[in-house]
Amino acid sequence: MSRRKIEINYADEHQNVDEVFNEVFRFEYVDKKAKFEWNMYVYAEFVVIAVAVLLNFILPQYVNYILVIAIVMMLILYYVNNRKRLKLMETKRVYKVRLKNKDRNVTGYQTIKPANAHEIMKDQCLVIEVSVKDYYDEMHIKGAISIPLEVLSEEIDKMDLDKNTTILVYSRGEERCKQGAQLLVDKGFTDVYEFGTIMNWPYEVELMENTEKA
Repeated sequence: MSRRKIEINYADEHQNVDEVFNEVFRFEYVDKKAKFEWNMYVYAEFVVIAVAVLLNFILPQYVNYILVIAIVMMLILYYVNNRKRLKLMETKRVYKVRLKNKDRNVTGYQTIKPANAHEIMKDQCLVIEVSVKDYYDEMHIKGAISIPLEVLSEEIDKMDLDKNTTILVYSRGEERCKQGAQLLVDKGFTDVYEFGTIMNWPYEVELMENTEKA
């Protein structure tokens, strides 16, 4: 049984449809049947659209009914398609694989969306906030460590990390975040990402008063 590769767009619940995962993730399927099952309802949606357009020409007096039926069928297909894809992933017939920077020939750091960063954090990685320590103490992403930009070069040397370590950088200020990511690249790290400011982070954070915000 051979493994084939397929690239798809995967939208997160915190993103709109134009913000997709295909820059950081790729989906692989185990065989042609899995590929067909992954896309079969998409094919069905195209058929529904084609039939609806054809019927509009043949039976223009029923255009409103045809439109309503087509919309209902599209919604049903969308729902069934999502359930089918979830089942394919649960049964390991389709795999989500993260692409590191070197896999995409990225030589510097990469700017990604918060949802991309959140997905990467599910695997082993280092998350660094480069804001001043007071900002980190006030509110920070769960699991992140504080290394202010001013001491990042010195502190990262002390950690003696593998240069292939996946590092995610964020801050209170967007420019500071980019500077931190570039510094790490200059240090020789090959898999560095910056995802902007914590103010745009829609997931779990830790607050100074030890309460959590979803």
